[in-house]
Amino acid sequence: MYGKLTGLAAGACLLALSGVAHGATATLNPTADGDVQTFGGDDVNTVNTVISFTQSGGLVRNGVLEFDLSSIADGSTITGVSLDLTLARFVSNIGTSAEVDVFAYAGDGVVDISDFSGGTQVFDGSTPTGGNAGDVRSFALTDFATFESMLAANLLTLRLETDSFASFQIGSLESTSLAAASLTVDYIAAATSDVPLPAALPMLASALAVAGLIRRRRKA
Repeated sequence: MYGKLTGLAAGACLLALSGVAHGATATLNPTADGDVQTFGGDDVNTVNTVISFTQSGGLVRNGVLEFDLSSIADGSTITGVSLDLTLARFVSNIGTSAEVDVFAYAGDGVVDISDFSGGTQVFDGSTPTGGNAGDVRSFALTDFATFESMLAANLLTLRLETDSFASFQIGSLESTSLAAASLTVDYIAAATSDVPLPAALPMLASALAVAGLIRRRRKA
């Protein structure tokens, strides 16, 4: 009996001291945003209350969102990523849908002309045309390994593109009436200790003392 109690006490404390993985969610807004254009003349805009991304013949403009990932611990396993965009006006295109492409790459904290291209595609799909200002369009992003690779450096850039003469306008950080983009990241944090070491040691000592008392009573 004493051996069983001692084993149970030690086991309980080992569980308290062991690392446990936790599911968590981080909701992030951009630290910087804007839109960039090369076709039709180079241009960067980071002060408008809306971000535009459009494709119209020789004019191509892409939206850019910079995020700080420092709230997510290095080594975490990402299990889901979604991007919410708030429309500043209806989605325009010929037909009933408009292409949306999202690319991810390491960020540098600023929006400039170098953000026009590059990265790994993490969304390839479409959204219905029409809608109204204030409507939120959500996109479930893929390729979680790409996002995990950004955690060590903490900075992530997402670039928004469209094609086939579609046009989008979404709320920016500068808008006072429309929400800026929002990135929701579901992840399993790296293992951490549930009970700090100084708190766990008294637990072990108390458990062993109780086991010792039971043993002495049996001998008596």
